[in-house]
Amino acid sequence: MKLPRPSPSGQDYSIHALQRGLAVLDALLEAQVPLTLEAICTRTGMPKSTAFRVVTNLVQSHYLVETAAGYWLSLKLLHFGSLVESKLDIKQQAAPLLARLRDQVNETVHLAALDSDWQVVYLDKLPATHAVGLMISRVGLTAPLHCTALGRAIAAFLPEEEVRAWLCSRPLRPYTKNTVTDPDALLSELQAIRLRGYAVDNGEYEAGVRCVAAPIRNYSGDVLAALSVSGPEARLPMPLVGSVISVQVVRTAQLISQAMGYTGDAMVGVGRVSPADALDGRERLHENADRQ
Repeated sequence: MKLPRPSPSGQDYSIHALQRGLAVLDALLEAQVPLTLEAICTRTGMPKSTAFRVVTNLVQSHYLVETAAGYWLSLKLLHFGSLVESKLDIKQQAAPLLARLRDQVNETVHLAALDSDWQVVYLDKLPATHAVGLMISRVGLTAPLHCTALGRAIAAFLPEEEVRAWLCSRPLRPYTKNTVTDPDALLSELQAIRLRGYAVDNGEYEAGVRCVAAPIRNYSGDVLAALSVSGPEARLPMPLVGSVISVQVVRTAQLISQAMGYTGDAMVGVGRVSPADALDGRERLHENADRQ
């Protein structure tokens, strides 16, 4: 992590000692392992004597600790991370991006999270300008996990053993003739969602309403919410998998994730999945059965 150069305008407001300290912290974040003094010098470009003084001050201020493997970040930095995370209100961070997505697709946009009873709870709803009355969602209302794109977009990235345990604890209620009620089919569909990066719902919760949803991650990569675009089946593309709307949904989810501190792949699964991998759970289950 090389030290920054002065701005092209010629104005240089940097404090060199501070810049060197930040460069050491950035080098450790980039390495993700403890570094020796020599390794810090290599990564930052600082002379050994300068690096030693900077590191010594960071240790004395309790931002670094010295271990057998080298210098590493102290628990003091964890307090900073926890404080920042506690102040990042996902609804507030997401609001302008949700509004932009709604204006782009002119369909209803939702933001939702998972509650303690494995139900999706709507955090925000931005209706389309030509919304229809058949959509029952509203802020604060809960919806089932297994047959909503929002629920699946979150569940697909939870530990599979937790999802299996939940599936074994209750039957999957059919809400429409399209609802997936076979646990194996749902698990197969969650696998497909992990591959392509987003979930779809083809009238499985509300007849005539189709949805596409993508997960939102926090700074550590954990999925903490999801957003969706929903609309009447006549207005949404068929199929939703591989559609322009699905790409817009994933891009918006990634931008919100970045606002929450996530720095991972911007388009996981999108555009890089074979047609077989893009099948939903029921299609995959039927295909496997045909081969047997």
